[in-house]
Amino acid sequence: MTEDTSPENQKIYRLIHLKKLSKKLNRPITIFDLETTTYNPYVKWMGITELGFITLYPDGNTKQTSALVNPERNIPPKVRELTGITNDDVRGKPTWNEWKESLHEIANKHLIIGYNCASFDCIVVIKQNERYGLTGTKFNNVLDAMSLPDVQGKLEKAAASFGITSNTFHRAMADVWATALLVEAVAAKYDLQTLESCIKSVSSTSSTFSPNSSGNFSPKKKRKEELTKYFEEHASLPDLEAFGKERNIKKSTVESDVFDLIRNEIMPKSVLENPLVQKWLSTKIEEAIEKCWIGEDENRLKPLFLYFSEKAPEGFDYTQLKLALGKRGE
Repeated sequence: MTEDTSPENQKIYRLIHLKKLSKKLNRPITIFDLETTTYNPYVKWMGITELGFITLYPDGNTKQTSALVNPERNIPPKVRELTGITNDDVRGKPTWNEWKESLHEIANKHLIIGYNCASFDCIVVIKQNERYGLTGTKFNNVLDAMSLPDVQGKLEKAAASFGITSNTFHRAMADVWATALLVEAVAAKYDLQTLESCIKSVSSTSSTFSPNSSGNFSPKKKRKEELTKYFEEHASLPDLEAFGKERNIKKSTVESDVFDLIRNEIMPKSVLENPLVQKWLSTKIEEAIEKCWIGEDENRLKPLFLYFSEKAPEGFDYTQLKLALGKRGE
């Protein structure tokens, strides 16, 4: 009898704490990742192009699965460049219809681990199951690695901070292994209770965690904590564009988080202000309002925004416009 010394099998041997957790919970653990056609789970052009997962069973058995999936959607050029997965690669492959039942059962019965999975991968599975006629999928037990202590930013950065490197990212199985080893490293540094405290549920009606008996983490809450910590240390905000990209969200979503912090008086309005733009707007805004004001709702701000956009200095955007409007009553 010979020992399996393949790289994948050697990695399995390293998941000591995750195996212990599976046995302790008496529940299979599945670490999974998806590659997709877009970063928004809710749009009609979303499709899954690749699936990868590792399952650890309480009896010590393991299973690894990786497969290309025909999304029945075009893979945009930027996504092709990022993942290396082309339309030709997925042509003729099984669609998500072949996977929906398996993932429905895994979501229901397993502890799911992923990176940013509560906000993305789990929601993608739920919405794609619905697309292919299977409703009611719910992830009852989810451990999003982004909720763990000392874990921040993109997967590459978070993994590297624990000494985990990979030659490949943005392919499903490579990201599964990076996530598994990252969570294992956190468990080794702390304990199993740290992992258990971050287990939550994800439903079809939310892109954030729904708390179960273990706690109340949400990605939005963590973002605000990270923004607050950065502000306390630097008296300024990080690059919001880069901050959002690291978390697969838009800059406008991060700005919305900052507005919440401003409303709660955790930081001043000035953190979002572009001084040059604000000075310019202060001399123009009353005249512009007289000509094209129709209301404060962002959609109704468009005429005012367009009025300024051609002449405004660099850095002008809806956020700067809202800040300038807010100053009118001060």
